[in-house]
Formats: sequence, C-alpha cells, structure tokens
Amino acid sequence: MGEDLDLWRLAAGLGLFLFGMHQLERALTQLAGRSFKKFLSEYTAKPLRGAIAGALSTAALQSSSVVSLIVLAFVGTGIISLASALGIVFGSNLGTTMTGWIVATIGFKLDIEALALPLVTIGGLGVVWSTAETRRAGISHFVVGLGLMLMGLEFMKSGALVATAMFDPTALAGYPLIIFLLSGLLLTAVIQSSSATIMITLSALYAGAIPLESAAAIAIGADLGTTVTALLGSLAGSAAKKRVAAAVVLFNVVADTLAFVSLAPLLKLITSIIGISDPLFALVAFHSLFNLIGIVLFLPAIPWLSQWLERRFRQDDTPLLRHITPSDTAVAEAALENITRETLRLIDQAAALNQAALHLPPDHTFYDSEEDRKGVCVFSSEVDYDRCYAEIKQLEGEILRHALALQGRPLEADESERLSQLIPSIRNAVQAAKSMKDVSADLELFRGSVNDRFNAYFGQFREAAREFYEALDSLRRSDIPAVRFETLVEIKNTSESVHNRMRHRIYEEVARGELSEVEISTLLNVNRELLVASQSLVSALADALLNMDTARDFASLPAAR
Repeated sequence: MGEDLDLWRLAAGLGLFLFGMHQLERALTQLAGRSFKKFLSEYTAKPLRGAIAGALSTAALQSSSVVSLIVLAFVGTGIISLASALGIVFGSNLGTTMTGWIVATIGFKLDIEALALPLVTIGGLGVVWSTAETRRAGISHFVVGLGLMLMGLEFMKSGALVATAMFDPTALAGYPLIIFLLSGLLLTAVIQSSSATIMITLSALYAGAIPLESAAAIAIGADLGTTVTALLGSLAGSAAKKRVAAAVVLFNVVADTLAFVSLAPLLKLITSIIGISDPLFALVAFHSLFNLIGIVLFLPAIPWLSQWLERRFRQDDTPLLRHITPSDTAVAEAALENITRETLRLIDQAAALNQAALHLPPDHTFYDSEEDRKGVCVFSSEVDYDRCYAEIKQLEGEILRHALALQGRPLEADESERLSQLIPSIRNAVQAAKSMKDVSADLELFRGSVNDRFNAYFGQFREAAREFYEALDSLRRSDIPAVRFETLVEIKNTSESVHNRMRHRIYEEVARGELSEVEISTLLNVNRELLVASQSLVSALADALLNMDTARDFASLPAAR
C-alpha cells in the first residue's frame, strides 16, 4: 500500500510539474508578445546570433516548443531565412538546460514548500481576480505556474526518497547505460517534455536511487526523445517544417551519440578537472556541455546544411498558383486570362473561409471548378482558420506580384483596363476575408456563450450569412454579362437587406433596454463587418466578372446606409 501511494505521489508530482510548465509557458508567451517576436526576427541574421537568441529565448520562455513554432511561422513567411532558423533551434537545445540549473540551484537547496505555497496562493488569487488576457492575468499565471512546478518537484523529490528506501539502488548497477538512455527517450516521448524527464532524473539522483553515470545516460535519452515530437509534428507539415524538423533530428542524433560515446570522459572533465562534485550540478553541467558541443560542431555547417535541406525537402504540397506561370508576361492576353482565373480562385477561397468562420460548409459559391479546390486549406475536412487565412494572403501576394510585373510591360488599352480591374478585385477579395477575421473572435464568443440571447445572435448571423451565400449560386447559371450584372445587383441588395434586418433587431433590443453599452457596440460592429465582408466580396466579383463599363456602372450603385 505504501509503495502504491508512493507511485501516486510521483505521478501527481509529474502532473503538477507539467501543468505548472504549461501555465508558465502560456504566461510568458502572453507577456513577451510582439517584442519577443520582433527580437527573434531582427537579431537572428547570422547563425551565431540566432543560436544565442534561441538559447536566451528558450531559457526565458522555458519552452523550446513555443520558440520552434514562432520560428516555423517566420520561416514560412520569409521573415527569417532557414539558416537563421537553424541557429535558433540549435540554440534552443542549450536554453532548455536552464530549467535544470534553476531546479538544481533552488529546488534541492531550499525549502520548496515554503516557497511554493505562497506562490500558488498569490498567483491563484491573481488569476481569479484578474481580467483575462491582461498583463496582470499574465503575471498571475506566471506566479501560479512557478509555484505548481515547485510543488510538483517537491512531490517527485519526496516520492523518490521514499521509493529509494524500499529497494537497494545497487541493484541497478548491473544494467548497461543504453537501458537508461532508452528509458529517458521513452519517458520524454510519452510525456512530451525533456525538462520533466530531467526533473524526475534529478529527483532520483538526489535520492540516491541511481548513480551519476545512469542519470547522464537518461539525460541523453531525454534529448533524443524530443526528436520524436519534432518528427510527429512534421509528418503532415510544409516543406519548411520538414526542413527544420530534419535539422533538429540530425542535430540531436549527432550530439547525443557523441555524448553517449564520450560519457565517461565528459563526466570526468566535469567532476575531476572542473571540480563539480555535487552530482546534481554535475548532471545539469553534463546536459549543458554536450548540447554546447553540438552547437559548436553544427554552427559552421549551417550554410551547407540549409542548402542541402532546401534541395532535399522541396515544396511538395499542392502549388499555390494553379494557372499563372513565370512565362505568362510574354503574352499579355494569356497572362490576363490566367490572372483572372487565379483571382476567381482567390474570391472563391475568401468566400469559403468566411463561411467557415460561421461554421457553414463552403457549399455556396459562384465557382464550379472542383479541380482548383483540391489540396486547398479552406476546402480540407478540418479547417485551420489562421493557416487558411495566411494561405489566402500568400495567394494574394503571388497574384499581385505577377499582375504588377505584367503592368510594367507594354499593353494595349483594353488590356491595361482589364488589369486595372483585376487588381482592385484581388484586394477586395482579401478585404472580405479580413473583415470576417476581425470579428471571428466575437462570433466564437457568441457561439460559446452561456447567455442564451448572445448564443441566439450567433445563429441569427449564421442564417443571415447563409442567405447571402446561397444567393451566390445564381451566378453560376449564366455567362451573359447583362444577366450577371442583374444577378450581382440582386446579391448586393440581399446583403444590404440582411444587414438592415439584423441592425433593426439589435435596435429593438436596445429600445427595450436589454443590452449593455458594450454589447450594443459589439453587436453593431459584428453586423457592420459582416456587411463589409459581403459587399467587398460582391465588388471583387463585379470587377472580375464584368467588363470595364458595366463594372463602373455597378460601382456607381448607391451603397447601404
């Protein structure tokens, strides 16, 4: 019974530690915000600076996963190069060892409970009494996260001490070091945290349950275990994600293999030559040292490695552009036709994303080409809203780049006019998606609200949008310009009547005194942005589908008031 309780204490300690790390990560990400991202984007031009930035950022945020996610996003958008990204992720390996140093210095030298309980008390009350997403809430999450991590460490430490009393630690001496390495790898792969594995190892080492050599082997295994997370995360990822994941795996495998082969000499260097006799400090020093050796070995090779990775992992996803080719500008007529087709694809994706924001299937559109929808984010079974919006923005940039290149060439008057129509159409399509994105958080708030009135408003906005997107279907029934014009006028009127109907409903509730000032403002803003989204979509369609004169007539129609 005592052994069972001891195992539960160890498990509870691990759970508290991981939850505390999650709270700490969330708080630091919120508190760092834009300044942290700006730091990563501006001070990582060279691999060495990238490695230093990666180490410092990970040590500050206590999470290499957060740093890696931001780095992947920056690589995907071209804010930083792959070479700079590799420097950051290699440096983040060294940054993760900071947790071990802090715990070895504080966690096993002070009365953890005396420190943890006030932190949990102050932080917990701060979380309850703070408004969500404010700086005060972020600081409170940080404090309570730190307290829970220390409390979890105390549980693991005491659990390890009691468990050690139940068996003879010398029984482990017969096992080869590779067993301890595999244990560290499997444990890290399961709990998805090398820091937690190191904390468990430090607790066991402190209790005398394992010797220093075995603990060092577990630390190597923990480093290898992080590659499992990188591999899993990159399986369905973009080429950029696969490049970074492959670099992480290669770095860890090489550094950890060297560490395991040189385990005895490295420990002798730390304990005998450097003179670190305390086994806890010796372990974290060993962990830091072999990661530092890996960085020193890989930094000079980063330019070559990044080039090799770019050749090895090419963008094998469905191409962003389906119709435009680099040679298009040689024949203006063909280029205009292909830019038109890409613009229609862009409008179709913006319409689909706006339907997704309201949890509507992308069934209603003016567009018929199923082939052009294959492999597109917004038409996948599970829509990642932010990723799909980023893809639409990227498609906009690609089309505009080709349109502006064509604009710089000699064109006939009618060709120049057509191009001047398509450019606003492209911008209006993305404006439609942006307007919906601006209120997507409010819509989700309405959808999940326990307030029945606000929950009902989500349903009303959803049905109003469905009415508008169903009207788009009628555009597919004719290619005659005059009929298209009349259809677009009807769709425009539909969007205005839907907007006015929702506005009158809100005004009626205002008149009855059933809404607060904030609720009134939020509802009116959402309704207005939904109108802007639909009207921008209609304007984009008018410029893409009508000729210059007809489009000009359409634009002169009075707008909704």
